[in-house]
Amino acid sequence: MADNPTGSESGGATPNRAQSRGAVLAASVMSLLAMLLAGYLGYTLIYLQPFATQAYKTQQAIDALEQRVLAEMDTSLAENRRAFTDLAADLRQEAQEVQGTLENAVADSLAEVRAAKPTTPRQWRMAEAAFLLRMANHWLQFEGDINASLKTLQRADGVLVAIQKGAEKDEYDLLPVRSALAQEVLALQRVQRIDVQGIYLRLGALAQNVPSLRSGLSFEIPKEAKDEAQAASTLTAIAAELEKFVRITDLSSFAQDEATQASDRGFGPAEILAARRTVIAALERAQLAVLRRQDDAYQLSLEQARLAALRLAPASDPQLQSFLDQISLLAEEPLSTPLPKITGSLDALSQLMGSL
Repeated sequence: MADNPTGSESGGATPNRAQSRGAVLAASVMSLLAMLLAGYLGYTLIYLQPFATQAYKTQQAIDALEQRVLAEMDTSLAENRRAFTDLAADLRQEAQEVQGTLENAVADSLAEVRAAKPTTPRQWRMAEAAFLLRMANHWLQFEGDINASLKTLQRADGVLVAIQKGAEKDEYDLLPVRSALAQEVLALQRVQRIDVQGIYLRLGALAQNVPSLRSGLSFEIPKEAKDEAQAASTLTAIAAELEKFVRITDLSSFAQDEATQASDRGFGPAEILAARRTVIAALERAQLAVLRRQDDAYQLSLEQARLAALRLAPASDPQLQSFLDQISLLAEEPLSTPLPKITGSLDALSQLMGSL
């Protein structure tokens, strides 16, 4: 009996504790949900709202820029259309002007053809004489051919004579032309002719006959080389015997005389050979200057040939003196001569033809 009250008190306390625990758990869940809701609301308001605003502003800026670009493109297209329209109008105007100019030129040409008189035989002969006078000037000024120019002038004078002979009465309108033509023919006949081919050939002959002390040269073989050759083979021994034979001939004395004269001037066989080559090269340069009509180069080349020739032999050598005299004579030959002016007859004839 004494245990029952105690048992009843313990049984009543257990449900109350379970209820309190459930309430605490529910409150904890509610507080957790409240915290989550508060965090979501804070994230939405603090983080998402500025991004949305910035995106909206960016879209507005893009739209405004697009509108501005489209407006500029429309303006450019309108300006291009206006430019193309103006250009087309200018081209049409220029085409009309050109067409009008061509039409006027054709009309003038047709009028001239209708008004022109048929060409007479006299005019044809005068045109032939004018052509010959032009050719004479060409031969003289551009080709430098005095003979061809002179013959062409004489042919032109023959044409003028034929014109006068074919007339029914004496004509004096060609008198100024023939008077100027006679003066030009006389001037060409007085021009000094230059024998370019002759000067060229004379220079070539001098180059082939350059003076020298002796035409033959001999060279001494050293004694050491001679001994080695004799000891080497029988063939070299025979060559040594031949060398002894050559020494007793006149060629040895020629070589000694040449060596003696060259030593007196301070030049050996090599220097003499170099001088001969210098003379020949200078004469060949003079030939080239003759063909090109270069008087300065021609005189310079002859002077170089003369100086180089002085090293070939003593100044008293007759052959050298004759060679130097030939160079001096060639130096006096002119390569150019002043040409007369032969345009007077052509001018007079052109003036006469224009007045007809």
